[in-house]
Formats: sequence, structure tokens, C-alpha cells
Amino acid sequence: MPLSSGTSFTSPRKPFRVRALPPPGGRDPELCDACTKTHINDDAAQYYDYALATLIKFQLHDHICTKILKQDVRACDYSGSKEVGAFLKGILSLGATRDWRKVIKDATGESISPRALMAFYAPLVGDVAKRNEGKDCAR
Repeated sequence: MPLSSGTSFTSPRKPFRVRALPPPGGRDPELCDACTKTHINDDAAQYYDYALATLIKFQLHDHICTKILKQDVRACDYSGSKEVGAFLKGILSLGATRDWRKVIKDATGESISPRALMAFYAPLVGDVAKRNEGKDCAR
């Protein structure tokens, strides 16, 4: 359900009479209850999977853009590229026959790491640091 203007993540979406239970009390408006997922507690290993998948996604994107297509990673378009299709097919066709760490290293020339993700967002680091200056971002 999209949020209408003036609605926050913590405001109720339905009147109390429609929901089964009212909230136990007030909520800090800076919190984002909508971002909570039950499998944080139920199956925390899924978040390791998400993190690893994100690193691999950025690493493959970086390799495709810089090494195969010679384009900037922030403006790269590889739709319809037969060369990119062959690269991805070569990786994915292996299935579970080989250790994925070795597959990624062989395909991209580097071990799985946050390098590509950090490089992609590097231009924003200074601006984010300025915006967060004086804020407690440790929680």
C-alpha cells in the first residue's frame, strides 16, 4: 500500500476498530516498523544470503560494465548484449557443480568482496557524511 503524503511508516494504516489489536503504545517517529521482517528472528541466515548476493551482484555488474562493455558502471546498459549473455550463461550454467567463490573469482578475476559496491557508491560518501554530521547513526 503506497504511503500518502503526510503519512509516516509508523502511523497506522487502518483505524483501530478495523485492526485486530491496537499497538501497545506510542512509537518513536524515527523508527521504521515497515522495514522489519519476521525472518530476522526466524531465519537470520537469509540476511547473510542477501548480503552475499548484493556483493556478487555489484561485482558482476562492475565486471560486465568495465571489462566487457567498457562503460561507466552508473550508466551501463547491457540489455540485448550477446557478449554479456554468453558471460552470464557461462557462470550460471555451472549450477552447483563448483564452489561459487571460485566461479566468481575465475569469471571476474577477483575474490568476492565489497570493492565494487564501495566503488559504485563512492561519489555519495562525502554528501552522506555531511548530511549525517552531528547525528547518532550508530543504532
